[in-house]
Amino acid sequence: MNRRTFGRRALTLGLALAGAGAIASLGGCADLLGTHVVSFSESQIVLLLSKQFPMERKVLEVIDLSVSNPQVHLLPESNRIGTELDVAAVDRLFGSHAQGHIKADYGLRFQASDHTIRMTDVRVRDLSVQSGANMLHGAAQRMGSLVAENMLENLVLYKMKPAQADEMDRLNLEASPITVTTQGIQMTISPKAR
Repeated sequence: MNRRTFGRRALTLGLALAGAGAIASLGGCADLLGTHVVSFSESQIVLLLSKQFPMERKVLEVIDLSVSNPQVHLLPESNRIGTELDVAAVDRLFGSHAQGHIKADYGLRFQASDHTIRMTDVRVRDLSVQSGANMLHGAAQRMGSLVAENMLENLVLYKMKPAQADEMDRLNLEASPITVTTQGIQMTISPKAR
């Protein structure tokens, strides 16, 4: 592939990413042959994450769990994103209800096999769930934290459109690890080293 064809295809991929809600920093013509920074602002992250909720799961086949209302906090000092979520649980055997709140943080990674940005290394920092006048304590709280971490681990935040993914593969491009900044997240897309 000659430099002109590569440059046009790189520009096409950059513009396609920008149109999907990412902002590709494309400088001059020389930059088209190099790397491109794809960014999502904090508000774009909130919109992407909101599309995944409410999330509903069955736990042990008897508890209906619903997680909703994500609120995002950027944590650039640890290269992570903090998220607070509301949780509601219904015990189908006994009809009891519980309400609560989860505070978690996680990193993000680009999954090259399916061209997605996913949550990784999810850690629940705080889980408070109340059923009637009773708060969950001890083993029940630890189990709830594990369930929440399991629900959120590998959750897809963003998926490239098929045309974008095909163009990235065709141009033999790869994505750098994702960096959390004070403004949002950034990922560099560049040609694979030969």
